[in-house]
Amino acid sequence: MKLQTKQTKSKITIVNIILLIIFFTSFFFSYMDIQVMEKNDEIICFVSFILLIYLSYLGCSFFRYDSGGETLILQNQKALPFSFLVKETQSDFPKRKLVNYKVVNKFLFKRKLEIYITSKRVSSGMTKISFDISYLSSKEVKNLKISLDKVMKENSQYQDALNV
Repeated sequence: MKLQTKQTKSKITIVNIILLIIFFTSFFFSYMDIQVMEKNDEIICFVSFILLIYLSYLGCSFFRYDSGGETLILQNQKALPFSFLVKETQSDFPKRKLVNYKVVNKFLFKRKLEIYITSKRVSSGMTKISFDISYLSSKEVKNLKISLDKVMKENSQYQDALNV
């Protein structure tokens, strides 16, 4: 199964650019004491700044998932190169290494996908990788869960066959 959010990334990029323009122009007008909208310039500046922080809090707007073949490919990308509070993540690993996954709902509509894979590099034998999926629709999250459940089921059947 392939899942990509290219349209969401372009929409969020446009929204971010518009908010940045609004923020800087209202800040400039407030700083230069130019009354464009009477006393609302400071409010517009503050609201646009809060919205920019909120969009950064939600995380990466581009999410790519591909389960075709022998590997799982998961990727997050920022909407803008200078986005702060956002960590890009990219991972590809063999399907057999998938141990578990969790979709975690956080404060203010933030959603994360936590993938647990086996690893020989850590002493616990398991590594957790997090991906931002806040911009996925509920249908896309449901399809993602179905695909990951299918991979985990195949892994358990493979492990059972090895143990017999």
